[in-house]
Amino acid sequence: MWWRALGVAALLLGMGVAGGYAVADRTASEPAHGSEVEPVPAVSPAVPTPPALNIRPDPDTPALEPDLPSTPEDLRPERGGAGVTVNIPDGWTENRVQDTNMWNFVKTGNPENTYTMRINIVRALNVSVSAAKQGRIIALEEADANGGLSEFEVTAQTEDTLEATYIDGGYFRLTMETWVSFDGTHAYASAAVTGRTVDEEGLRDLLSRTVDSMVALPAKSQ
Repeated sequence: MWWRALGVAALLLGMGVAGGYAVADRTASEPAHGSEVEPVPAVSPAVPTPPALNIRPDPDTPALEPDLPSTPEDLRPERGGAGVTVNIPDGWTENRVQDTNMWNFVKTGNPENTYTMRINIVRALNVSVSAAKQGRIIALEEADANGGLSEFEVTAQTEDTLEATYIDGGYFRLTMETWVSFDGTHAYASAAVTGRTVDEEGLRDLLSRTVDSMVALPAKSQ
């Protein structure tokens, strides 16, 4: 179904998640048999113990700061086509994911697994904001089930915003995403930020400022 497919390419190409999760051993040895039935001492039942998560330490790069200086930038999926004008933090490197309507932005010089921002233009899908958000949740759940990431959990959501955590490649990640509609009905674009727990304040501020700056960019006249 279309809503299950929504967001899968954005997840796999833009974020590049990879990893797995431990599965508890469910096998048990054969019980011992005796020739006579005899009472046995009572013991407390065993309590299942989930496997400990092996989370790698985050890079010690300073936390993302709020109120970053930024500059408006035009993003168009097609040359001359409709897109958005949105503020991008100064000094961040842009990388458009090939054959998608998605752009990733990272602070130049930062190591991997610090913080990133993603802009995705979804207007061509012709879906509501709630459907776009639900499609993203389903895509992340499927990635969790298939080993692309692990321990995915939705921690908060509103009508147009999703917050979640997961483990990607051994690193604990916090992600926030908001969908924008310019006609009050259909999702036009989304902005997402992902980072470490220490980046939470900066992530919230960056997402809010990015969404507030977003303006529909009409197609250029022929």
